[in-house]
Amino acid sequence: MKMSTAAAILRWTAHAWGAASSVLLLAFAFGGREHLRFTGGEALAFLLFPIGVIVGFVVAWWRGLVGGLITVGSLALFYLYAFVGGSKWVGPYFILFAAPGFLHIASVLLAKRKPK
Repeated sequence: MKMSTAAAILRWTAHAWGAASSVLLLAFAFGGREHLRFTGGEALAFLLFPIGVIVGFVVAWWRGLVGGLITVGSLALFYLYAFVGGSKWVGPYFILFAAPGFLHIASVLLAKRKPK
């Protein structure tokens, strides 16, 4: 199936942005001198964001919809966990890092549209 130009642009934008987000998230997580010693709750939050988001980006290279859903699902569960855990609003920056997941979903849906 041939992908439309708009879907291809969205797909490659999502790949590039996802790669950049992954590098930045890994630098934030592992680039400092801090030791990664988590409590149980912190470990769960870390698994959802950034690990779940990055796993979604990797999966999206082969399965765009599945990878996008993993990314967006991890982000949603991270926000839900923060909300239920009583955290204050965690801010929009997490959404910016995970935005390529939304682009992956959009590119797949756009590619599946039938031309008029």
